[in-house]
Amino acid sequence: MATYDEIYGKRVEVLDADPTLTSAHEGQVWYNSATGALKSLVSFGAWSSGSSFITARDVGSSMGTQTAALYAAGQAPPGLQNSSEEYNGSGWATGGNVNTARKDGWGAAGTQTAGVFFGGQEPGQSNKTESYNGTAWTAQGVLSTARHLIGGTGTLTAALAAGGNAEPPAPAFTGTEEFGGSSWTAGGTLNTGRQGLVACGPQTAALAYSGYTTAAVANTESYDGTSWTNVNAMPVASRMGGGAGDQTAALAYGGYGTPAPTKIGTTQSYDGTNWSTSPATLATSRYCTGIPSGTSSAALALGGFPSTDTNNTEEFNKSINTITAAAWASGGNLNTARYNGAGAGSQTATAVFGGVDAGPSNSNATEIYDGSSWTTSPATLPAATKNLAGFGTSTAAIAAGGQAPGFTDATSSFNGSAWTGGPTLNTARGHLSAAIQGTSTAGLVFGGEAPPGYQTATESFNGSAWTTTPNSLPSGISDGAGAGTQTAALSIAHEASPLGKATYEWNGSSWTAGGSTINTRAGNAASGSQTAAITFAGQPAPGNTLTEGYDGTAWSTRPSMATARYGSVGSGTATAGLSSMGYTPSPAAVTNATEEFTGETTSVGPAQTLTTS
Repeated sequence: MATYDEIYGKRVEVLDADPTLTSAHEGQVWYNSATGALKSLVSFGAWSSGSSFITARDVGSSMGTQTAALYAAGQAPPGLQNSSEEYNGSGWATGGNVNTARKDGWGAAGTQTAGVFFGGQEPGQSNKTESYNGTAWTAQGVLSTARHLIGGTGTLTAALAAGGNAEPPAPAFTGTEEFGGSSWTAGGTLNTGRQGLVACGPQTAALAYSGYTTAAVANTESYDGTSWTNVNAMPVASRMGGGAGDQTAALAYGGYGTPAPTKIGTTQSYDGTNWSTSPATLATSRYCTGIPSGTSSAALALGGFPSTDTNNTEEFNKSINTITAAAWASGGNLNTARYNGAGAGSQTATAVFGGVDAGPSNSNATEIYDGSSWTTSPATLPAATKNLAGFGTSTAAIAAGGQAPGFTDATSSFNGSAWTGGPTLNTARGHLSAAIQGTSTAGLVFGGEAPPGYQTATESFNGSAWTTTPNSLPSGISDGAGAGTQTAALSIAHEASPLGKATYEWNGSSWTAGGSTINTRAGNAASGSQTAAITFAGQPAPGNTLTEGYDGTAWSTRPSMATARYGSVGSGTATAGLSSMGYTPSPAAVTNATEEFTGETTSVGPAQTLTTS
């Protein structure tokens, strides 16, 4: 038997501890003498949760990559959709509307900024083709044969439409058409006509697999730009599943199994010759999932139909890295349940104060969080106050304004053990917002409510006095969220008439419009900075779990919270945020629940223990 040295030209290192792993260790083998284990850093595949769609749906069409995908049209109550959504690797944002609402197109090709979508049902068979430039859809030349559930792949200027349901002949359509950027021409004929198939790879070196004739099939065919050739079949037959990759390395996942309507979570991989079943399975078995053009090592499963239309997204990664998806997790409960309070600090060191308790009555309580549990401070606010603003840190916080019970201009400072009265605001008000990352000597508050109505005033704090800035908010707002610092702040959504989505950005001297939030809301909370923020929960009553992230330009979805609420307090950053207190809809009650948000993380390894004989 050949030795490792003879095969690879190197000996197995003997180490008394595993090395600090980097990508340079991929494929290397070493013996850990302390544990008696032979180890290596190898790649493996796994699915992880991604951020949800804005609109739950199925049988839409998708294109792009794992970090820049596009999902268009489809169906969701009450019917056909014309909307599209764009994925940036973290969350979904609204894209341009297709010109013709339809479902079952399935066929799509290209990228998020240069894509093409064809066929479908509207509700009759469609031959329409539309191209996307990252902003808007434009009608192009029509398919020669109107059909739906097409296998689509390629690029905007070299796309392929294989099979589908042409009714008649249904469902075993064998035709292929090739798109050159503006019009379609006839291509080769599939050996097995089918609908609900997956196609991947470039126009002249494509792969088509799975689908439906009179039952789900496992047939796989390769295309050379002229003709289709049968190659080895899949282990598990499926139809209307997802896929990604190319002729030499492909994935198939989800879909209908046999008998229908069995939903499967199986992942199958193709190495250019053979298919094998992967140990990685979808967390949500589904069919009618989207088919982006991703790769066999970085793919997406989008939407679909587990039992009802879903907005669920999952990411597949095959690498040496361990990827932990962004998510909310439960933290320690507050000692006093309440809502509409304020706070200051980070995810692992924050102070919250004031609010309305379950009485219901205004609270003067202060609690400190250490990352795992809350401690009630003996220090209380000078006055029981609700609807106030806060910023700073857990040991150097500022509480400003609010209702105690009438609108107040009071300011108090907290040093970690005691509250001290400070200079008053120029405008007494409640429901105001603050730049939560401000400091006790450099703060900013804005908006709010006081007679005669919603406020536009912005005030800055230097540690000893408040100054009303000459430039106010563009319109009066109340009960929105704030993020950022004194010179780079965000005002996020608000209560006005009606509730709003507006985001305003402050540069230290004036406000300008930023990207609007996806969801209309007020009573929301936020964490982070002007260029990296999250906002969560809020009204309309009775509250929600929705989370969105901001990159300095636009908002996109993030994983939802476990507890729906409004009147929560936010602190921390966009990747390490904290939500505490709030008012929950079911049951309708004041809550003491705390949730911690952690952004997606990637780490190398761990090393795998190899079996030896």
